[in-house]
Amino acid sequence: MREWLGRSLSSRGHEVRRFERASEALAAVIADAPDVIVSDIRLPGMSGIEFGRMLRARGIDIPIVFMTADPGEHIRDDARALGSRWFLKKPFSDVADLWSAVDAAYDSRPVDSDLTEASHALRTPLTAVKMALEGLVAKRELTAEERHLAEIANRNLDRLTDAVEDHLAQLAEANSTD
Repeated sequence: MREWLGRSLSSRGHEVRRFERASEALAAVIADAPDVIVSDIRLPGMSGIEFGRMLRARGIDIPIVFMTADPGEHIRDDARALGSRWFLKKPFSDVADLWSAVDAAYDSRPVDSDLTEASHALRTPLTAVKMALEGLVAKRELTAEERHLAEIANRNLDRLTDAVEDHLAQLAEANSTD
């Protein structure tokens, strides 16, 4: 089903990434946010609703199209609570229903999505580099030269973080005056 849906959306010009588990999708979304997420409710490891909650808890407000073979009212309520207005029952009577839901979800993105995308594009790799450096430093005893290089890297990451935050603040201010 995942492959078929991916091919169907790709044929309509969408860039599609497929994941078997929500945990894999979560890591990918954090690293490179898509415009829209299509998620089944029943996933290995965690439900699609739990996946959506994890995204929202991280401040990621990407539109989500949910689908399920068992569309109970409580599941629809949970999806609505996450801001999703698109809920498809499997099997689809027409794949055009999926296409319409994805198009509507894409069109629903906030006007300030450019700022959100810029924020994500700048903050995500910066956070990843910080975490990688912290992980390297924490795993073993460093030589004096390695400690010195790590300190230089940390200082420059702090400077870069400040520059990114200043830039995003300027973008936000420019958007608010438009």
